[in-house]
Amino acid sequence: MNLNSLPLFNLNQKRTRSNRPTMNTHSASTSSIPARTRQQRPFIANTAILAFTACLTWCVLADSVAAADPANGLGSKSWLGFRGDGTSRATSPAPKKLELGEDGNLAWKLQMPGRSVAGPIVVGDLVVTTSSSGQDGEVLHISGVNLQTGKLEWEQTFRATGRPFCHPTSANAAPSPASDGQRVFAFFSSNDLVCLSLSGELLWYRGLGYDYPKAGNDVGMASSPVVVDGTVIVKVEAQGDSFAAAIDAETGENLWRLTRPQMSNWASPLVIRRPDDRNEVVIQSRQGVIAVDPRSGKTQWSIDEGGSAIPSPTATGGLLILPSDEVIALKVGASASAPEVAWRNNKLSPRNASVVASDERLYSLKGSVLVAANVQDGEQIWQKRVKGLGSSWATPVLSENRLYIFDQTGKGLIVEDQGDDAETIQEIELGEGVLGSPAIADGRLIIRSANTLYCFE
Repeated sequence: MNLNSLPLFNLNQKRTRSNRPTMNTHSASTSSIPARTRQQRPFIANTAILAFTACLTWCVLADSVAAADPANGLGSKSWLGFRGDGTSRATSPAPKKLELGEDGNLAWKLQMPGRSVAGPIVVGDLVVTTSSSGQDGEVLHISGVNLQTGKLEWEQTFRATGRPFCHPTSANAAPSPASDGQRVFAFFSSNDLVCLSLSGELLWYRGLGYDYPKAGNDVGMASSPVVVDGTVIVKVEAQGDSFAAAIDAETGENLWRLTRPQMSNWASPLVIRRPDDRNEVVIQSRQGVIAVDPRSGKTQWSIDEGGSAIPSPTATGGLLILPSDEVIALKVGASASAPEVAWRNNKLSPRNASVVASDERLYSLKGSVLVAANVQDGEQIWQKRVKGLGSSWATPVLSENRLYIFDQTGKGLIVEDQGDDAETIQEIELGEGVLGSPAIADGRLIIRSANTLYCFE
């Protein structure tokens, strides 16, 4: 039996700032202990796993088709994964300006323990962000920050079990974390998957890089997990071990694992809800697109239309939007039926960022050119060159008629959709690259740059 097919239980090494009280640290299988420092080694409460750890060093230094949002009761005070509900659209208004200085609207900023190109998530009053540090990014950090005050509530640190290597512009902390409103699931390029409670307690740990040592590549992995129907869906596609898997959200055990095409793919899976309220997980690659049942892994439908390896799919207005050499809109009908092509438009293809969707419009970022199109027929409404915008990897986020766009130098812009045209109404220089998609919750915009977490109100 593969040792890592079981969840790896661990004592919590939870670090708090000196001005915060030390919190109780209970794991799933141990009693509470005081908070510990980064340099201590975690204990793994399983004798079989202990044998494994003798060979590894563990140092403690998460209508017809619509994007499915986990039922969490948090409303506008949540942004539970990469691009929120998968559309990059907020239910909460966002700040109408982004200004630093005494007269600005920066609520707080906080230095992080390492580098990240992942977006933050928000669960109620908790902001969760991941970081990686060390020579090769082998030290993994998960931080829980108070949304209102910017104070560090807790922080967990682990040692990667898989390959932490990545491109210099990226980081081991590349996939955005996800939450079901009760737990936090942090995934890393090294294919380490960590489940924490909202108070920062370790619930289980999976070293998928140990299970599948040939899964990975030298430029790094970046596909973000999604949470649906009590499962965490991860997509690990590379030239070696290439797979998608469902991990039980409560136990950390595999529910299913699908072999995937052996080629690098950084696009994230997307959860869609069918007319009968059944959820499906859409997984795209350059060889085609499939939709699977989240609990069983059974393929519900598949098409041969190849998708992009970087931008992820989007769902809105009864359509599944697939980015590729052209943007393809698929009309999804009854459950388990193959979707039909509604329209195509080769002028909408995004470069790196995923397509952003409202009920009526799609927004595609093509380098420094932003294009708006009608959802139902794909017809272009306007095209605008965004002056001063450099190379962008972060998917923009949308609140009301305003798009918040950041490039990898740290320049940010607010672009307002004015109907037949668009205008940049605000610019900001953070001075540090932003490669992860921001979050919007409770009227605030939360941005993770390489080494800093920002909150504007």
